[in-house]
This record gives sequence, structure tokens and C-alpha cells, in this order.
Amino acid sequence: MTCGHPLAPAEIESRLVEIEKSAELAGHEPNQANIDRCRRILRGELSLEEAHAEIEAKYRQASAK
Repeated sequence: MTCGHPLAPAEIESRLVEIEKSAELAGHEPNQANIDRCRRILRGELSLEEAHAEIEAKYRQASAK
């Protein structure tokens, strides 16, 4: 699903640095899957609802094991 107005590539990378550093300052350890999900949101390839669904599915699978 295409969502909103995607940002220019340089703006996306700048925002990703901000997101990653903010998470680190908050005591979180962002992983590549999280950064990739943020990138897809910023590109307009993924809605927030779809991102939430991906995260829920990931943890639903992990808890089923």
C-alpha cells in the first residue's frame, strides 16, 4: 500500500539517523528490521497500521514457539 507523500532519499536517510539516535538515547537498541520498517514508512511503502500488524505478527510467532 502506498501511503502519504514519500520523502526524498536524502531526507529519508537523515530522518533514519534521527530515529536511530533517539531510540539509542532512550535506551533501546534498534535492529536492522526496525530500521528497514521505518525506511518503508518514510518511503510511503508501508502505513503505520501495516507496520503495527507486522510487529504484532512477529511477536505472535515468537510466543507460539
